[in-house]
Amino acid sequence: YMLASSLTMVLSQRLGRRLCASCKTIVQHDEKTLLNAGFEEEELEGLQLYGPVGCAKCNGLGYKGRVGFFELMEVTEEVAKAISAEVPEEQLRKIAIQEGMVPLRRAGLRKAMQGVTSLEEVMRRTVVQKESLPAYLVNPEVEEYENGDVIIQEGNKDHDFFKLIRGKVAVIKSGKKIAEITEPGEYFGEMASLMKEPRFASVVSIGRCTIKRYPGDKLLEVIEKYPDIAKKIFKTLVARVQKTDRMVVKLANGGHARPQVVRHA
Repeated sequence: YMLASSLTMVLSQRLGRRLCASCKTIVQHDEKTLLNAGFEEEELEGLQLYGPVGCAKCNGLGYKGRVGFFELMEVTEEVAKAISAEVPEEQLRKIAIQEGMVPLRRAGLRKAMQGVTSLEEVMRRTVVQKESLPAYLVNPEVEEYENGDVIIQEGNKDHDFFKLIRGKVAVIKSGKKIAEITEPGEYFGEMASLMKEPRFASVVSIGRCTIKRYPGDKLLEVIEKYPDIAKKIFKTLVARVQKTDRMVVKLANGGHARPQVVRHA
């Protein structure tokens, strides 16, 4: 209790080598390496990383100077409660991340994405902190579909939910396409899982696509225990509601977008 009440923050840091700005070059890494390093699937598209070469300015090392990777845990009310309760380290880290802490590995990856250092340097100086996820999240079913294949059938009573990995799919209601899902990492099919109702619409593959299937009876558990994943699901839901709202307003205005409201200070 005394520790939790007197502590305000905890700072961890590592020093890595800074890439030489005069000779650094773009390098390629395979998908497995990037995912194992800690990148999210949705970060891979367009990802550009740099590596060392070596020149006269850096004495042939490819690196010149140092860069810091920082992990700052602010002792918020929730973190203080966790410390007082003597929760396991893994649970404490999870709470701290929910409260805004950026882990060392993630801080290092951000520096790599900015071209400040190399992925190899980040992996050498930091470790990935993988939370213990259940098997259904770590190794979900991966399914491949061809053009026109039905992934979800309107009216069916199954409750699994899905995540798009590659390609795109169409949402079909009563034979009419009402939406497309095109962003890798976007979830779909979760409404039937949440509401325990028959499928509102069909989902059909456009061209080839790859998806991951998750058990619908585990969705509430995911939302309660794994906030990072829940955040992505809710982000998808909010975007979908906003899009539907714009469509309704457009129809209400006779096919025209909502009139712009000018606000005066």
